[in-house]
Amino acid sequence: MTLRFQVVLFVAVAIGLGVAMSALQVSPERIGLAVLTALVLLILVPMARQLRTLEQEAVAAERDARIYHARLEETVRTRTAELEAANVRLADSLRQLKATQAQLLFADRLASVGQLAAGVGHEINNPLAYVLSNLHFVHKEMTRMKGAPAPEEREELLTAIADAREGAERVRLIVQDLKMLSRPDDVSSGPVDLGGVLRRATKLASHEIRRRAQLVEEVSELPPVHGSASGLGQVFLNLLINAAQAIPDGNTSGNEVRVKARWDSPERVVVEVSDTGRGIPPEHLERIFEPFFTTKPVGEGTGLGLSVCHGILQSHGGEIQVESQPGKGATFRVSLRAAPAPVKRASEAAARGATLPVSA
Repeated sequence: MTLRFQVVLFVAVAIGLGVAMSALQVSPERIGLAVLTALVLLILVPMARQLRTLEQEAVAAERDARIYHARLEETVRTRTAELEAANVRLADSLRQLKATQAQLLFADRLASVGQLAAGVGHEINNPLAYVLSNLHFVHKEMTRMKGAPAPEEREELLTAIADAREGAERVRLIVQDLKMLSRPDDVSSGPVDLGGVLRRATKLASHEIRRRAQLVEEVSELPPVHGSASGLGQVFLNLLINAAQAIPDGNTSGNEVRVKARWDSPERVVVEVSDTGRGIPPEHLERIFEPFFTTKPVGEGTGLGLSVCHGILQSHGGEIQVESQPGKGATFRVSLRAAPAPVKRASEAAARGATLPVSA
């Protein structure tokens, strides 16, 4: 009911009441009271109806709000359950991915050893034949002798035993170098003797390089670097094998594989592995570190070597770059973080006569 309608209705009622009560000869006071009562009724009745309507709307709104909140809570519970299930699946997938990655790294490492199998077998066979020959000589001489050996014979036996021991030591060192690649990748990392890693890698790859090129090493005194010995050994062995395989057989004196290591800054050490091989075409340089990308013939490469190297170096906080021109060889540049110098203990410093600061 609008305000204009209420005013018109009030005026009509007031006039009607006034006329009726005048006809009935009612006093003006009673007429005024009657008009006021009618006015109050005209105002209060619509207000009461509006209040009831508002109350009903409030109850309906509260009911709708409860329904909405219940649905919202149910939706939140459902989504939370879905997210928890997705997190469980994601964690499981992450574990499987890490396990697969570890297997992939180890498989690539074994593939490197497989490529070197003939050369390693030759390196072991030579000192082993030396050991067997000297032991056979000692056994034959000891069998022939009936008593104590003469001084000359004794000297010959000692020389043969010393030679056999030297050959066995050479075999032990070769096996020790192979152990760098024979175990799964170390999870932990720490200070690593980079010079030792490079020496072992070049020794393992030397047979593959020797029949194709000359091996040149420029490795100055280097600080320890941050990483794992097995992982870095795998990186440099892969790079050395790739460098050797980029050079065709037949011109050993005219080709070289060069390993150069140096300080780049107080925090970084750089190792360069370069060759004088066929080089890498420009269109392949951007894809050289992609998994399964290889320019080698079918059966000679999986395309995982450089991708694995890239992943290992990234996990160690290192970097790898390549420069190449077709027909002029390639250079792979590896940058590694130098390990922080160990803090000397006070007792060691005092034993060397160092001056220690004294706190006030």
